[in-house]
Amino acid sequence: MSMLRNLSVQLVRSAPRVMAVRPVLAAPSFIRFKSDSTIPITTEKDISLTAQIYPIDKETITEEDVDEWLGSLKTLKSGKSVPESPTEAYLSHLSNPAPFLKEKFEPTEEQLAEVEAYSNTSIPILTDPTVENLINLIMRHGKKAKAQKIVSRALYIIHLKIRKDPVEILKETLDKLGPLVTTKSFKTGTAKSRIVPIPLNRRQRNRLAITWILEGSSKKKSNDLAVRLAEEIISAYEGKSSGYDKKANMHKTAMQQRAYIQL
Repeated sequence: MSMLRNLSVQLVRSAPRVMAVRPVLAAPSFIRFKSDSTIPITTEKDISLTAQIYPIDKETITEEDVDEWLGSLKTLKSGKSVPESPTEAYLSHLSNPAPFLKEKFEPTEEQLAEVEAYSNTSIPILTDPTVENLINLIMRHGKKAKAQKIVSRALYIIHLKIRKDPVEILKETLDKLGPLVTTKSFKTGTAKSRIVPIPLNRRQRNRLAITWILEGSSKKKSNDLAVRLAEEIISAYEGKSSGYDKKANMHKTAMQQRAYIQL
């Protein structure tokens, strides 16, 4: 093998050198891209994208071409309205492409009828705030997917039992169970504190109602939290929940201390 390799190297070295002559080829025929034409580019060999977009027929772009382009751009920015060079004309076309965008969308009669049918329909919200509040109060250790599954199953059980929209039943239950006022203790500087009634907003009312529902569901016999939650919501919807006693006691305390209401 070494002898054959040495022999081949000697033959190559002893061979006469001939200068390679590169044949001159004619320029390929292709159609240039223009802003006012939609004819696709057809070339016989690969041409760079920048050269295709550039308005002057060139296969490559040099630094002088880039400088000329930037200079024309600065000239047009300075307020020149009538372009003179091909580069300025091309850049002026790019800044005002409206004459070249002649294609317009024409909707069909079926599409117009569909738009008319859904014109008065509002887009539904992705998640209901009341349901999200219930999920967040059930969630433990950041396992929100588990809490969502429990609430979803509970709402499905409510739908099977009552045959109504479970979300609307939940909202109506929280509205009936949620207290209107609560009491807060303020120090007066003496031995006795002052208990003042304070009104609650909708979110605070729902939070207390959900807390009472969860406390009542913990006393149910089922091992599944979704079943216990559904049973307690149905009981509260029918007015049989123990949360109504807590609501009555809270209102009674607020009525007893109504003299200290701060207006």
